[in-house]
Amino acid sequence: MISIIIPIYNEEKILHDFIYNLYCLEHIKDCEVIFVDANSSDKTIEILKDLSYFNYKYYTSAKKGRANQMNYGAKLSKGNIIWFLHADSVLEKNAITKILNSNYDVGCFKINFHPGGFKMFVNKKISTYRVKKKNIAFGDQGIFIKKYIFEKINGFKDIPIMEDYRLSEDLTNAGYKIKVIDSRITTSSRRYKKHPLKTMWQMKKFQRMYKKGVDINKIAKLYKDIR
Repeated sequence: MISIIIPIYNEEKILHDFIYNLYCLEHIKDCEVIFVDANSSDKTIEILKDLSYFNYKYYTSAKKGRANQMNYGAKLSKGNIIWFLHADSVLEKNAITKILNSNYDVGCFKINFHPGGFKMFVNKKISTYRVKKKNIAFGDQGIFIKKYIFEKINGFKDIPIMEDYRLSEDLTNAGYKIKVIDSRITTSSRRYKKHPLKTMWQMKKFQRMYKKGVDINKIAKLYKDIR
């Protein structure tokens, strides 16, 4: 069984659409869906309660932060495969089928950005290249992993940013290859909206800073400043 873990925080503007898209997927009824909230201050929880007939589960993480939320959801999950999704993801109908048929230990999806354009086209190509050549997957690519492997590497590290980058490093060090599945996730390009090239350059800069050992809290502050 696949357990789908979605960390959320103040998602009232997009949560309806995400849930309806998710529950249009093939085999979704065979999956466990877990939302993990970080004490949202908007109507996120109210929406989850209103749509609870979809038979998902939702919890509040004792500790804020995407890494902690995803670890908490994984701990509560019952599936042998864990699939981590962002709430601004739009999925192709056969996404679950693709995961089940792949039998990959660890994988992720190709990505599209909306709104698109040439710069976002380049960005999505870079995303796929980064996984195939460097074994680095980002969270908006819908990382899925067999639960025993996730537990073997002790899940996401308790850091405020780049938990997906660190997970990829831990998988590489443990000898696991992240494979790209032949299906796409469409995600919001909102962070790139004002200055796409500058933002892409800054994201790359943050990765270099992280690899050089710069304090992760400093990187997290800089990341907040560009959003």
